[in-house]
Amino acid sequence: MVRRVLAAALLATLASGVLGVCMAKQYEIAVVVKIGGIPWFNRMEEGVLRAAAELGVNAYLMGPATADAAPQVAMVEDLVARRVDAICVVPTDAYALIPVFERARAQGILVLTHESPFETSAIDWDIETIDSVAYAKLAINEILLNLYKHGGLDCRPESPCGFVMLVGGLTVPLHNFWADVALKYVQESVPYLVELTPRLPTAESVEDSRLAVLDLIKTYGDRLKAVIGWGSLGPLGAARAVREMGVQDKVIVGGSAIPSTVVEYFRDGSVDWAQLWDPADAGYAMVWIAKYILDGGVIQPGMVIPGLGPISVDGKVISVNAIKLMRSAEDAQRLGF
Repeated sequence: MVRRVLAAALLATLASGVLGVCMAKQYEIAVVVKIGGIPWFNRMEEGVLRAAAELGVNAYLMGPATADAAPQVAMVEDLVARRVDAICVVPTDAYALIPVFERARAQGILVLTHESPFETSAIDWDIETIDSVAYAKLAINEILLNLYKHGGLDCRPESPCGFVMLVGGLTVPLHNFWADVALKYVQESVPYLVELTPRLPTAESVEDSRLAVLDLIKTYGDRLKAVIGWGSLGPLGAARAVREMGVQDKVIVGGSAIPSTVVEYFRDGSVDWAQLWDPADAGYAMVWIAKYILDGGVIQPGMVIPGLGPISVDGKVISVNAIKLMRSAEDAQRLGF
């Protein structure tokens, strides 16, 4: 009799364990980007899927067909209605997302962002893979370097050389922060450089950037010496315009870009430099941090994200610094993506 009772108890314990394994929840972690299908976010998706495979979670990337706030907000609203475990967003407009982020967190959904360290009131954490101030100043320093490479162009405080900046949109947080930092740096430290016209919201489209820079070349002529594209398609469109007008030796072009997309432009001199971090690292980091927190982990300075190293923590911002700089086709090819 005792043996039968013990056997029954053992079977019940085993059944309970098997049932627990079968019913164990697989986290659903959604990454919502500004626009789907462009090289930058295709590369980010590689990191998201790598993390999903390594960590055993259901993580995926999605984005609207256009870089507009409304469809991105609608995507996040749908994810909240589905009660996913975590939502990671690269915001087009951080302020437009606040109401839906607040609803998500009220329902116990973890909310993370990337490229949005300046509006954190409605989120749990923001994750960055660069030092944003250094990133912005780097672009201006590259322009100064290339002014000399382009024959020591005559720039003086009384007759300054002109530059323009292309952003993905006037509400894109990080693009506009970089533009603000770059402009302040010029105004305080480079009296022979001046912004010719306020930043243009074209840098999430190659064709929009191309048309904008063609117009700038025609409008400003020899006064236009440089174009910074803060969105990853801005430098490509600017390079096409410069190539089309045959002014590679007169107009400096650079900014954020995927290495493989700028190789051809380096080769004919229509791009002078490019800078970025690896979007795959950011995709991986968002999913890794999401699972770590969902598992009950506590964010601490110095903890290590695999492959990215130790983190810094400032308020709700988690960061590592992994800026990459390219000045040639060979530099771009060495990065391998």
